[in-house]
Amino acid sequence: MKFFRKALLTVLTFCVFVLPLSSMALTQPEGASAPAGESEHYVPGGVPATISPVEAMVPALHGVTLAMLHHGDTALDAGDTGLMWECLYNMLSLYGQLDERSEPQGDSLTFPAELVWDYSAALVSNYRELGPLPAALSDRLTYDAASDCYRVVCGNDELAQIQVRTVRTEGDATYLEGALVYLVEQTDLARFQATLQPRDTMFGYAVTSFTLR
Repeated sequence: MKFFRKALLTVLTFCVFVLPLSSMALTQPEGASAPAGESEHYVPGGVPATISPVEAMVPALHGVTLAMLHHGDTALDAGDTGLMWECLYNMLSLYGQLDERSEPQGDSLTFPAELVWDYSAALVSNYRELGPLPAALSDRLTYDAASDCYRVVCGNDELAQIQVRTVRTEGDATYLEGALVYLVEQTDLARFQATLQPRDTMFGYAVTSFTLR
């Protein structure tokens, strides 16, 4: 059973970390996560959310869960920029097509930089904390300075779903417990606990702690 579960997680991870397009033309300049110019004054996530924290934060919860499973981590370390970029990539590849600012191009999506910063605000307080794009993602997430756009190779995780089972609020903090569920058999692939704090951003909240168990 343990072998089956491990194999299934590998398959689901591969569905997200799909092979890159051979025609990828964008390049990754040094410091791509903080493009120079007028856009540096942009405030990430300028649109307050109007839905519940659970609904708003499903993309972040899903992205973090998959990244942590891939890295073999049990607690989210916001200082691990490689991990945080992977969380962000998962969010963009699985949910970016729902944003009207995205442009589909075959098996990839192109986003204006501000969209990427909006998504990053659900994970970090300042997108510049992420630093340059890591080499490990260069085949899936790239930045073009000329157009100030990112391009992401789309992923697919239709076999699994984030399900939040308990929600508790104390002061400003919202505490969640849930699982990544394999839909075919309705079994838990991983269970998580997360803490959300309200933010004046597009998602309305940010993940401030996250553990897998």
